[in-house]
Amino acid sequence: MRRNDAKLVYDIPLYNKIFPYMMKRRCDALVYHKLQMDVTKTLDYIRKYNATKPEFRLKFFYVFCAALMRTFAMRPELNRFIARYHYWQRNELSMNFVVKEKFTEEAPETSSPLIFRPDMTLFEYAKVMDQYINDARNVSEQSNFTDDTIGLLMHFPTWLIALAVKILGSMDRRGFAPGFLKEADGLHTSVFVSNLGSIGIEGGSPMHHLYEWGTTSVFVTIGALDRKREFDDDGKVISCKETVEIGATVDERITSGFYFVKSMHYLQYLLDHPEELEKVPELPPAPLTKKEYKQKLKEQQKLMKEKKKAKKSES
Repeated sequence: MRRNDAKLVYDIPLYNKIFPYMMKRRCDALVYHKLQMDVTKTLDYIRKYNATKPEFRLKFFYVFCAALMRTFAMRPELNRFIARYHYWQRNELSMNFVVKEKFTEEAPETSSPLIFRPDMTLFEYAKVMDQYINDARNVSEQSNFTDDTIGLLMHFPTWLIALAVKILGSMDRRGFAPGFLKEADGLHTSVFVSNLGSIGIEGGSPMHHLYEWGTTSVFVTIGALDRKREFDDDGKVISCKETVEIGATVDERITSGFYFVKSMHYLQYLLDHPEELEKVPELPPAPLTKKEYKQKLKEQQKLMKEKKKAKKSES
């Protein structure tokens, strides 16, 4: 069994292997989680860096997304999806987000997946995002591939559109969808990020669903930045921290709750120590191949037999 966008994962805990049969669709396995993340040190880092008047200015969104991508690179189980009852490890590290060309109701939106190397550093991530956003906002006549594709499709009869979508969906589930599909829908990425704070949404970060279409197993929403102060009995400020609420929607089948929580702790660590993102990471090993997994099972079976023999000899 093969796909053109991922490799089959063999080393899955036995208990987890039944999940795709019990929860066949992504919408059957949605877990919603809100996190209040302390970004005080992140914003201090950005202010100090930008105070040096560099050619390239950092923004909070860039640093947050770089930390998120580093988390996916170092915690590879997040970069998985379920298709045809099997677990798949994505071949690439990618992210999608929507860019509004102007902050008006009439302004069009642009969306396109961004592909990253897993060993990229903060400024490499930031420059890719900055270039993409500037291109989307400054070139008003640019072709929006998603809109062009859908516009072309809408010229056909309804029955033909339904048939085309059904065929493409079937090809996608089997891992043989054409490459343009990823570019057109943006739902074949490691994570979809929605920066809701940038459009003035207050009062937290609304949760977002996952789509049955595509392979994206994680959706992250970012709320508005919020400054929280603590006062003593005399009304004096004793502490001040800046926070942001994050909403994460995850297909719970891809990994355990414990793994996800540890991953969010790692994300918070990176936000507390953004200078770590300047370093090239030492990446975790790739998932076991089929041959390596069989060898692991043989070694485990051998170890179990030795333990049983030891117990018998003791008795």
